[in-house]
Amino acid sequence: MRSNRLAFVIAALMCGASIGAVVARPGAKAADAGPAISLEAIIPKQLGGWREEPQRIVQVVNPQQRATLDNLYGQVLERSYVNADGYRIMLSLAYASDQRAYLQAHYPETCYLAAGFALHRRETSQLTTPFGEIPVRRLFASRGPREEPLTYWLRVGDKAVQGWQSRLVELSYTLAGRIPDRLLFRVSSIDSDQARANQMQDQFINQLLQAVSPAERKQLSGLGDS
Repeated sequence: MRSNRLAFVIAALMCGASIGAVVARPGAKAADAGPAISLEAIIPKQLGGWREEPQRIVQVVNPQQRATLDNLYGQVLERSYVNADGYRIMLSLAYASDQRAYLQAHYPETCYLAAGFALHRRETSQLTTPFGEIPVRRLFASRGPREEPLTYWLRVGDKAVQGWQSRLVELSYTLAGRIPDRLLFRVSSIDSDQARANQMQDQFINQLLQAVSPAERKQLSGLGDS
């Protein structure tokens, strides 16, 4: 019954958006109303107990060519970080101020499969931070001996969302005559122990969010001050 009610609400909102779009066609980018985003400037190369590894020992998974990424997104940032114990976290961010038409978020499920990985586990979770919770998705991927747990979220407009929630946020922007921007935030590590990987990734994310300004934190995660 609950799933039926949810489906009805989503269908009703989509129908309403179709009607509303005639009156309020999205034209203004929501990103233009706020401060400009620069991934290279926002993300520090050293944070907490982590520092960037300029010469990457392990490459970030990305089967697409740079030209393709530049067409899909306004900005792409990929870095590898290491802590004092030698544990590595791979960070991948993709941002677009306008993703209408066929431009879709670079979901890891598609990305890793295209790179020849098998996906073994997939779960939705809440990542706790001092500034609130972020709805995240956790995956466990492997290709040969490489085992790679990963955590990611998608920010649409001013909210981090998962699944059908992204559509609801898009509809709310459409009805307001605006185009939401998007940011896909992904971290991963080479680790056969997913519980340990989740803990290390959560630690990295928390230290990153604490290292940036409130406005930058909002741009990355949709979270404001604590």
